[in-house]
Amino acid sequence: KDKSTYDNFVWALVHKDQMKQVRDDRYDLSLTVTKDHPKLPQWLTVMSESAEITDLLLTPELIKAAENAGDSFEYLIISDQPVEQPKTLDETVPRKRIFLRYSLPSNNDYTNLVPIFQYFLRISDQLAKSAHFRPEVVKKVKAVRETMIKKIQKAEEEEKAEERAIEKEKARKAKRDAELNALDAKGQKKYLEKERERELKKGTKKMTTRA
Repeated sequence: KDKSTYDNFVWALVHKDQMKQVRDDRYDLSLTVTKDHPKLPQWLTVMSESAEITDLLLTPELIKAAENAGDSFEYLIISDQPVEQPKTLDETVPRKRIFLRYSLPSNNDYTNLVPIFQYFLRISDQLAKSAHFRPEVVKKVKAVRETMIKKIQKAEEEEKAEERAIEKEKARKAKRDAELNALDAKGQKKYLEKERERELKKGTKKMTTRA
């Protein structure tokens, strides 16, 4: 296994005031479960795909840095998934990113934010060293992503089938119009009568089948 990178997952440490909004706004966090943690103060919570991931990432250093930042801290998110819900297969390709969000102190004193910012700058190296999980955890995380890929594939196939049906109908109509235009008035009348008969037969057949 390539140890220069780390396993795919979504994990976040979030201020509870931001919890509902980030879950509503971000597709990646919709893949997680929100759980309070005994090591955290009441105003902080964890969003995670696995308890094992939380055990590794929720370090004393991170907890202390978040506590230090206090209400200025909004969230720290580690994610391999897009923020917006993917609509194409290209958008499902994992891209590892780390997000830190905080509000600026009104007194312009950033002292309390320094530890969380320093942690943010170091975390990718720490993840490359240690964020390699048991096969069971990796399998569970992978299954969630595969479900989304299957949904997108199905939607794409349905869209293509719909496009093919539209094109087929367009071609049928063009052929019919060309045939009709090639006839004189008498021929057109005969053509339209035959067409109506076919439609009536089709309708009768459908009704018989349903009955």
